Amino acid sequence: GHRGEACTKEIDLTEDEYKVASNTKEDLEHKLQSLINELETLAKDIEALKAEEGELEVSLKEAGEQRKSENEVYQQSVTDQRATINILNKALKRLQMFYTPKLAEIQAHSQEQKPGEAVSERPTSGKDYSKSAGAGGVLQLLAKIISNAESAEAELEKDEQHSQALYSELVTSTKATIEANRAAQAEKMELSAETAAAKSETEGALLATNQDLEKLGELLAAHHMDCDWLLKYFDLRQQARAEEMDAITDAKAVLSGSDFGK
Repeated sequence: GHRGEACTKEIDLTEDEYKVASNTKEDLEHKLQSLINELETLAKDIEALKAEEGELEVSLKEAGEQRKSENEVYQQSVTDQRATINILNKALKRLQMFYTPKLAEIQAHSQEQKPGEAVSERPTSGKDYSKSAGAGGVLQLLAKIISNAESAEAELEKDEQHSQALYSELVTSTKATIEANRAAQAEKMELSAETAAAKSETEGALLATNQDLEKLGELLAAHHMDCDWLLKYFDLRQQARAEEMDAITDAKAVLSGSDFGK
């Protein structure tokens, strides 16, 4: 009986160990799958961040090129505007030189002439008068055109400063976004390395658990072979002993019923 009990106990213990190892295997397989999924997600995230970084770099380069061409247009426009103002100022000076002596002469003449005095030898012709009368209007018009050209130049400068300020803001914010993007990439790469290490560790543990299960399976099979034979043999012996006991009892009964010794 003792051998049989020990045998059953061995089988129970081995079956328990096998069950524990099977549960461990299941847990490790779940863990491994979740680590594989995590690695895939991280790889996609890193790829997306890299693509975004590339797009930001391109937009920064394009903004720089656009700013450069805008500034070239501004420089050219200012140069043209200043050349125009310069030409107009020269024209104004020439007209002033042309008109001012005539105007001065007319004014001087009207002041100098006293009643009863002889008329000067060269009386100012009507042509000179009309020329002088129109002079004020032409000079005023030219001065206004110059003033407008100067305002336009100031406006160009104002627009250029505004564009430059906007560009500087764009550069600052884009560079900050690129830095944040790179930091996120570095963080995810570190996480990816940790996850890959955990995956390797889990694969190792799973391999060891599978080996354990194989050994326990073999052990269980061996126990069963031994024990089945033992239990079968034990049953036969029990039966034989029972039959033997019955025979002894019968014999006693037979014997008790006879008086061999008398």
